[in-house]
Amino acid sequence: MKNNIKTSLFITALAFILPLSATLAQTSSPKSIAETVDGPTQVMLGQTGLNNFTLGQVIAVVIQGALSLLGIIFLIIIVFAGYRWMTASGNEESIKKAQDMIKRAIIGLVIVIMAYAITYFVFNQLSFTGGGGGNSNGGTGGGLGGS
Repeated sequence: MKNNIKTSLFITALAFILPLSATLAQTSSPKSIAETVDGPTQVMLGQTGLNNFTLGQVIAVVIQGALSLLGIIFLIIIVFAGYRWMTASGNEESIKKAQDMIKRAIIGLVIVIMAYAITYFVFNQLSFTGGGGGNSNGGTGGGLGGS
């Protein structure tokens, strides 16, 4: 029993010490997160001929696309619920379901619009060149919409 506890403690200690020693053994100079991620991204984009974009701009475009898709889905739900309401033929239960669908879709649409506004603000305020605050590259930063 004591042998098992000692072995478990030894293995646990090794699990914490070995990764720490491997981290301390690195000799390369520390890089910022933006440099670490943006370097391989630029290589990949350079191979495709799209190296004019920074990582922030690529992320902004992906987020913009996802939010646009969600907005379209919520608009389709609103149209479907409206059709359901119009064809309810006075059935109160069907009208209530359609109204609830419209309410939920409008709430979802408001959330998507707020998320878009927040990401637009954040990506316009962040500089992905390692600095802080604002666009340090003359207004062509990583904002949504390419501003």
